[in-house]
Amino acid sequence: MRLCRMAGAAAVLSLLGASAGIAGGDGGSYNASAQTRCDGVFSNGTRIDVSDPKDLADVPGKQTFCDFHTFGWNQFLWLVESVDGQPRFMGFAPWYNMLSHDPALDKPAPYPGGSTALKTALLDKTQAGSGDELIDVDGQLVRYDIRYDETAYNFVVRENLYDKSGYDKACDPDDKGVCANNVWLPPNGTDNGNFMELKTSWRTFDEGECPEDEMFCEGDFGLVGMHIVEKTPTHGESIWVSMEHIANVPDCEPGHSLSIAETGPDGMAWNFFDPKTAPDSVMKSKTCNVTGDSPQCNGDPNKDGKTRQVNVCRTDMLPAGGASDANCAVVPSSEGDKNANSKGNVACLNASLRPKLEGPWGNYHLIGTLWTKPGQGPTQDFRIKVFQDEEKGLSYVDAVGLPHLANATMETYLQVGATGYDPLGNNATQAGCFFCHNLPDKSYQMDLSHFPTKLDASVENLKSAH
Repeated sequence: MRLCRMAGAAAVLSLLGASAGIAGGDGGSYNASAQTRCDGVFSNGTRIDVSDPKDLADVPGKQTFCDFHTFGWNQFLWLVESVDGQPRFMGFAPWYNMLSHDPALDKPAPYPGGSTALKTALLDKTQAGSGDELIDVDGQLVRYDIRYDETAYNFVVRENLYDKSGYDKACDPDDKGVCANNVWLPPNGTDNGNFMELKTSWRTFDEGECPEDEMFCEGDFGLVGMHIVEKTPTHGESIWVSMEHIANVPDCEPGHSLSIAETGPDGMAWNFFDPKTAPDSVMKSKTCNVTGDSPQCNGDPNKDGKTRQVNVCRTDMLPAGGASDANCAVVPSSEGDKNANSKGNVACLNASLRPKLEGPWGNYHLIGTLWTKPGQGPTQDFRIKVFQDEEKGLSYVDAVGLPHLANATMETYLQVGATGYDPLGNNATQAGCFFCHNLPDKSYQMDLSHFPTKLDASVENLKSAH
């Protein structure tokens, strides 16, 4: 089975009295006087304040669609707040601290289990789902990291899920590796904290070349993408949030938020689109074709058996206009607009919040948030429309927000509509997090997390890391 993947200035939130409301985010009932624009205000009247960080246990208020996207920004800002001189998320436990399955090693040490610095030898070289590599504009390989918060780490260690034998005992796999038992991650009726999993993508720079004024740098690595996956009491399917560096990629077509141009926003060079190698027709039309036999963007990185740089563009584009009235409008979900102006709301939040952030964090933006309607209980089996077949007796729910959410640095080749190179054969209609993260496919996953895939990692690499 292939795995779907997913600091400086203080930038976070003061959210007083935030409380979860209607599970599922139907958007049909909200306090219009408190939330008339999706620019940083939750439906319970609390507003994002970049001077005071607060972690949220669940989506506040009535759980309007705007609330979910605001929650996504909130959690990102809390994660990048400076704590002891580094962003909070860099203090989370790397996967290799938690999943030390070598029998010669003792049980993992107390959280965070050791050093939290990036370890080059243990960073993934291939992407989620497709297993393909991504090469940046300088010909350097992108690397991927996975981290867990304290609730997640302590649960996995306590339940002895950190090695293959403990995991097999819990899931009782058949000869095809499919688990007989569901093991529910926190919150699960016993553990009250949320299971939070972070997946990050990093450009590799030559020594001393990482542009610290433009992006967060950890040694010679520059942060270009982040998935935040958080299971909450009202959303057992997890809330999926994806952030990217603003200059990663342009849009595939004109008329949206990031048109194809010689440079990215504020004159920064694109990270994964090279105007010098793009055909003249692409630069003139501001359109990069991603379909047919010869796609101009998002093409096969392994053409002719050799890994190569591929120009990348975004297919699931946000609207132009920034914080316009149309983008900022808070509307209920309906048959006419099942996703309740989600793309507009994301664009409005980006335009409203990014200018308030200092240093390199002002160069990151939300590309989307994903959940289900209605939300699922933390120990509830369910199936997801479009991505799975209906099963009698189980909840059959919609993926909403940005249903085809894909990070251009982590699912480069699994973007909806990019059929010129379609490694899993699902890009036309089923691209998105829930294509891989779902309950029927129980092989090498725990709840909707794929962390057990790491139990097959090289023991020799793990030895060298301790």
